[in-house]
Amino acid sequence: MTTVWSASASLSLGAIVAPTSANNGLFFKVTTAGTTGSSEPNWASVVGQTVYDNSVRYISFSSTFADLQSINPSAIIELFQLKLDSALHGANTTYYFHAGSNLDANNKIKWKGVEYLRFPVEATGFAFQKGQLPRPKLIVSNATGLISSILLDVNQITAGNDLTGATVTRIRTLAKFIDADNFADGVNSTADPSAEFPKEIYSIDRKSAETRETVEFELAAPTDLAGVRIPKRQATRSLFPAIGTFTQ
Repeated sequence: MTTVWSASASLSLGAIVAPTSANNGLFFKVTTAGTTGSSEPNWASVVGQTVYDNSVRYISFSSTFADLQSINPSAIIELFQLKLDSALHGANTTYYFHAGSNLDANNKIKWKGVEYLRFPVEATGFAFQKGQLPRPKLIVSNATGLISSILLDVNQITAGNDLTGATVTRIRTLAKFIDADNFADGVNSTADPSAEFPKEIYSIDRKSAETRETVEFELAAPTDLAGVRIPKRQATRSLFPAIGTFTQ
């Protein structure tokens, strides 16, 4: 639980304190218990700095970490990778992001040493239905124009591509397993990089909508060949003489 700083307050080890006014979204964890001073200390403006407050000592950390520590350790963390293909999109760039609806907009989650930026995204339709593969939808924020900019660059390489063929990987793990670097003291005794749900890998099938606020993509599993005949050429004996024969 986070408390707002007050004068002459007794703080225990591990307590989380917020300044009385905004401070770059930073919070402060008590590393030495004691009593606060009569006036508010000079708070650090970057992560990882020590702050002295009478007999209390703090370390600064991002509000992302505060939220991670406050949510259920079994809460699911959802991460995404968007990988472009040089032949289709002009580059092999990979974008790493997380929806992070419960996290601060300016912060990141580190998983297996890779930083995932918070980026507003709504992902739906991943559940399997009887007799058919999922066809998920990915709705991403376009408020900054970033997605439209990427689409513009890609379409200059392949006209009308709209990121078709780009690979989207969905990764899910539990909050308690994420890297120790996500925590103010650099410690997470339950961190486990192998503890993740099976990766879900899809390709962008098409861009289904684009506005100034959002861009929507429809995804398809690599093995989802709906509407495609297999094989594309009819297999006849003239092409494959062995059809219909058996060997011992």
